Amino acid sequence: MARIRNELVLLIDQVLGDDPKRALAAACQLRQEIVWLEQRAVAHARANGFDWGRIGRNLGLTRQGARKKFGNLTVAAPPHVVARDRSRQQEYEFTRLWNRISEGRYGEGGDDGDEPVFW
Repeated sequence: MARIRNELVLLIDQVLGDDPKRALAAACQLRQEIVWLEQRAVAHARANGFDWGRIGRNLGLTRQGARKKFGNLTVAAPPHVVARDRSRQQEYEFTRLWNRISEGRYGEGGDDGDEPVFW
């Protein structure tokens, strides 16, 4: 857990730093980490007997909303760990693409990690 905490602190420091490009990249990565942390918290709550109503109330959701969002939850490794593991890189990219499609964000630009080039 200390390693994950250190990675998150590093990302927060980069978001608050002076380099805007690095800050944006860190903010994007931090957003992915927050999703993972939320999933982990829900899995932990379920393992400790929390029902969907209690989880929903704590997350500002309805019981049905919490169950719909997390009902088929399987918590993987944190995004920064998966991204570093070359053998799981394709799985990570597929999951990111699938999440973007599921959220209706497929086709939005900006995933190449750099500014657009106008011809």
